Amino acid sequence: MEEDKNLVYKDEALRLAQCAAALGEVPVGAVIVRLSDGQIIGRGYNTCEKGRSPLLHAEMTAIKEACAFLGGWRLEGTAMYVTLEPCTMCAGAVLNSRIDSVFYGTPDTGGRGAAHLLKNARCYEDERCAEVLKTFFGNRRIKMDRIKLVKAETDDQLKRTAALADEIWHEYFPSLIGSAQTDYMVNRFCTFEAEKENIRNEGYIYYIIKKGGEDIGYTAVKPDGERLFLSKLYLKAEHRGKGYSRQAVDMHREYARKNGLVSVWLTVNKGNFVAIRAYEGIGFKKTGSGVTDIGSGFVMDDHFYEIKA
Repeated sequence: MEEDKNLVYKDEALRLAQCAAALGEVPVGAVIVRLSDGQIIGRGYNTCEKGRSPLLHAEMTAIKEACAFLGGWRLEGTAMYVTLEPCTMCAGAVLNSRIDSVFYGTPDTGGRGAAHLLKNARCYEDERCAEVLKTFFGNRRIKMDRIKLVKAETDDQLKRTAALADEIWHEYFPSLIGSAQTDYMVNRFCTFEAEKENIRNEGYIYYIIKKGGEDIGYTAVKPDGERLFLSKLYLKAEHRGKGYSRQAVDMHREYARKNGLVSVWLTVNKGNFVAIRAYEGIGFKKTGSGVTDIGSGFVMDDHFYEIKA
């Protein structure tokens, strides 16, 4: 009987997630249950787009409704069922409202999950919760602007990738590794001459990332035994966060498969948390870490990540 009740709560949370999806919202649903009698006292689903607020997560709405039902902000003696692992904001709200336990249907593979902050949180691994998210984001990617990878082969094309590297590196990396190391790495690894040497001596392949007729970034790979090394993937600031990196990675994975390679791997600076979250959201898994001396007193202090082709 207890399992039957749990299924009712899980099904209701999933129904609410589907309501969110129907509105074009990220499909997450949540219910709060009073443990003394099993009554659902709070319901919520994502309405961030409709309400134009980052606070309108499913958990936050369910907590607000439960507090109104009970006439106070302390929710001892309750449990939450939610389709996706709570984020940091929602985990904090759970802690502050004294909810006894949280059950979530699928982990957040985008790196934003914060179940580790909760003492009594458990994933019940409902494939339906993962599927509704997969379908939603799959449909959204279909509607997304598509990019092209144009192989940089001529001197003009390689000079364009070098110009992109100079612009993007000097915009992004000084705050991460300092201006001196940024200048050093651009001059050593990202010039037209360095690209020509990488192609000639190490088998690198450079691509310009294009959206429509615009050059929005560049990427470079090279076969490395049974794997494909993704050496570079950089976008101009105004084109980040739009799914273009995922598209580029998918194209590299397709190239790897067609050429009999088993995976794609890369290195990322340990302090580059934005890129780390993005790669983990795509599906890369950390395989190790290392420090590489690149001369002139500079090092690359990186994590290593890999994804199946």
